[in-house]
Amino acid sequence: MPEVDVNGTRLYYQQTGVGPDVVLVHAVTSNQAVWVFSGLVDALAEHFRVTTYDLRGHGMSARPVSGYTSQVMAEDFRQLHAALGLAPAFLVGHSFGGVVSMHAAIEAPECVAGVLLSDSFFPALKHIEPNFGRMNIWMDLRETFRKIGVELGERVDFSRLFRETASLPAEQMKALEEIYGAFGRGWLRQLPKLAETTCGEEVLQEAGLTADALIGIRQPIVALYDEFSPFLATCRWLEQHLPRCVAEIIPAAKHLAMLDNTAGFTDAVKRHLNRLAG
Repeated sequence: MPEVDVNGTRLYYQQTGVGPDVVLVHAVTSNQAVWVFSGLVDALAEHFRVTTYDLRGHGMSARPVSGYTSQVMAEDFRQLHAALGLAPAFLVGHSFGGVVSMHAAIEAPECVAGVLLSDSFFPALKHIEPNFGRMNIWMDLRETFRKIGVELGERVDFSRLFRETASLPAEQMKALEEIYGAFGRGWLRQLPKLAETTCGEEVLQEAGLTADALIGIRQPIVALYDEFSPFLATCRWLEQHLPRCVAEIIPAAKHLAMLDNTAGFTDAVKRHLNRLAG
């Protein structure tokens, strides 16, 4: 897998296909494998040049101690974009990856032709999402960890998740890996590594991506939110306040649409990218 040094760190990336540039940006605690596993890369590579990469601290990219705000990672993207010689790209960002993508649309508008969000939460809009801390995917995670005798708490706390996973004895880690299976095992094994960083705190910082900044985005935005998402108020807010935003609900999904409803998510992404790319 090729790598590039940008913004004081090293990022691993993959690239395939020919056509307008599309960059897929994964969520915090995830990595670029999610796009390959879901089949989205192959589906898009028929008509687009698709670039995927591991965010700093994730996957095979370097793991600096700090620098995990959306603003820093937007700069990572800008420098990656330049290093790879991409044209203005359509960004598809899941969860925190969507936050990074929107920040990049503001900080590096020359690099971003448009953004497709997948179930993203914005710290600047937390006042309209009072249940963020008790989102359903965190409740599922909490129940899974309870099966091995570990309590994560009622509210989303990435730092605690990282610390608890890092302190697990080998037997408990093995038990978790058996629960999550082959694909989830890769996700699980990178959590202890993030305990050595400030990622848990920084990804929930506003970092300059204010509500007014979001309203100022002029690129076309597609807000893809899951049917059972905890962030449907955010979806409505984006559709109402951003001048070029359209929204669509992905059925039968609750935060991981590319896995919960792979066919529906892939179809939506392809339709909107084909529309935006003409």
